[in-house]
Amino acid sequence: MILEKNLRKLFDELCKFEFAKISLDGFEVTVKVIDAASKIYLSTSVYFGGNFIPNSVRKSLSQQPVYDHPVSLKTYMTLNEELFQINLNYLGILTHMDTHQFISLLEDFSYIAETWRRFLEENDKNDLIHVRVK
Repeated sequence: MILEKNLRKLFDELCKFEFAKISLDGFEVTVKVIDAASKIYLSTSVYFGGNFIPNSVRKSLSQQPVYDHPVSLKTYMTLNEELFQINLNYLGILTHMDTHQFISLLEDFSYIAETWRRFLEENDKNDLIHVRVK
């Protein structure tokens, strides 16, 4: 749930700097307005690989996780090889968006990100080596 005070702070930062960061469900989301504030860009990390991104995680990027409810937001993934990180991104039209629609956008994005986090973490376990102990 997005608090009104957090939303006000976000709007203030966007007006000053054209980008801001907001915490949604404990994860940082970068919000940018671009093209004369006609478009909005959202990005958040959905996987931290430490010093490695396993093959099973890489392969799972071409699949889709199972969502609990229908998702209409078109997102895409980027891989940051230097930071061993996978980000979920969204780029959309901002014009004619009211506060309610903006909150809905952030909540939908957060839901998709959390679903991807769980999905990638589950696939990460596929590369674990099982050792029998006698």
